[in-house]
Amino acid sequence: MSEPSAARGSGAVTGTASGSSVGSTPGLQPDPVPIRQRIDALLSTVQAQNPALGAVSSIIAADAQAVADRLDALPRGQLAQLPLAGVPVVIKDLIDTPPACCPGGLAAFDDWFPQRAAEVVARLRDAGAIVIGVGATDNAGFGVRTRQVMHPLAPGHTVGGSSGGCAAAVAAGWVGAAIGTDTGGSIRIPAACCGVVGFKPTWGRVSTAGVRALVPSLDHVGPIAASVAEARAIMMVIDPVFAPADGAATRRLQGAAPPAGWSQLRVGVVRGMLDASAPEVAAAVSAVLHLLQLHGVRVKQAELPGDPLLDRLHQTVFCFEAAAAWATTRADHLRFARLPALVRDTLVAGLAISPVQYRRAMDARDRLRGAVEQQFQSVDLLLLPTLPVLAPAADARQVTIGHREQGFTRTLIEFTRLANHTGHPALSLPLPPRPGENRRAGLQMLAASGRDAWLLDVGEAFEAAIAVDAPGRAG
Repeated sequence: MSEPSAARGSGAVTGTASGSSVGSTPGLQPDPVPIRQRIDALLSTVQAQNPALGAVSSIIAADAQAVADRLDALPRGQLAQLPLAGVPVVIKDLIDTPPACCPGGLAAFDDWFPQRAAEVVARLRDAGAIVIGVGATDNAGFGVRTRQVMHPLAPGHTVGGSSGGCAAAVAAGWVGAAIGTDTGGSIRIPAACCGVVGFKPTWGRVSTAGVRALVPSLDHVGPIAASVAEARAIMMVIDPVFAPADGAATRRLQGAAPPAGWSQLRVGVVRGMLDASAPEVAAAVSAVLHLLQLHGVRVKQAELPGDPLLDRLHQTVFCFEAAAAWATTRADHLRFARLPALVRDTLVAGLAISPVQYRRAMDARDRLRGAVEQQFQSVDLLLLPTLPVLAPAADARQVTIGHREQGFTRTLIEFTRLANHTGHPALSLPLPPRPGENRRAGLQMLAASGRDAWLLDVGEAFEAAIAVDAPGRAG
């Protein structure tokens, strides 16, 4: 839970309208084709394909074209100072993005046209990015399915949620990056379902000003992207304290060949979560672990807190804070009556939780955070599957793993919600699919709080190594 067929990117923030990168982000080269021309081509593609895909709930073509014209009118030197000049992006519609309507997937808010952009949107626009529309959202972030969006690569399967429209827009090749929110996995879940990259920063690193709150102590904002490089380019703009990692060991990890720096990396594998996953997910993650060991990475067993403590903690904090955050809507009886049953039931459940119960849950969460942080005394990185399954059927009620059957939502948040409670940065990488399979398993990587840039650097090294090894992998 979170809150209110083209080619993939090539290592830099791009728009498929031009097939090339723009801007002055490190590693990107300016494109001689006028920005307006590329945006027009992209908008034509999106307007033709979106009626079937449903990834973008509101296309703001006129605004995108006007921004493109202004950028084209800038002197070349001034344009070069904008790190995302002309880069098209999609913003989750829980995030205030004028002039779009931003209902957050709710008919009850179909009259919400924000007048002021959320801080993250303002930062992107100040950097030269062009917002082409807002991504479809699942029930104000209360779900993980985004029913209205069709999977662009595996029709009939879920795109996940609640940032499902953003992930689908990236997977379709429309944009190289989109901005989602993550309260229990809603960046990483759809990224894994759609076979793209999802990054949840350290809690508090990226502003939530102008983002419809769901559970404030769990809410995060971050990128969904076609590659780690594209996610980093976005983070360098939306995170005011983001800086490239400066460790020599990190630099030696760069590149596809197994460099000496790999042997300095200590990785903790959460074997219990691997064993609890579907065989195809466990096999994909195990193949990566084998590759890392061949590269000299030191792999050891790690443990993470799980159920039933995490289950009770999540329900208590989620419902209590959501009820408080939505107090104004609860008081508006006409609007409240128009909310989906899932949303109403969650808010009502929160009212039954006492402040004492909530405080006890928060104390337990502090201990949980300390236990996870303690893991980073002996390892640099924790590895686990993003999801225990490949993207399930879009209309599935239950998900079966071996002899175990459980609810759809419960399954998809099982491995992601912990990092929301602890606040640690978490990156989801798509793994190579099995032959004949369009769905991909996701590899989730957690690092110590504040090591966001380092985690992205290591993630990019993993991404390169996996890509090089993939053609030779056994099916």
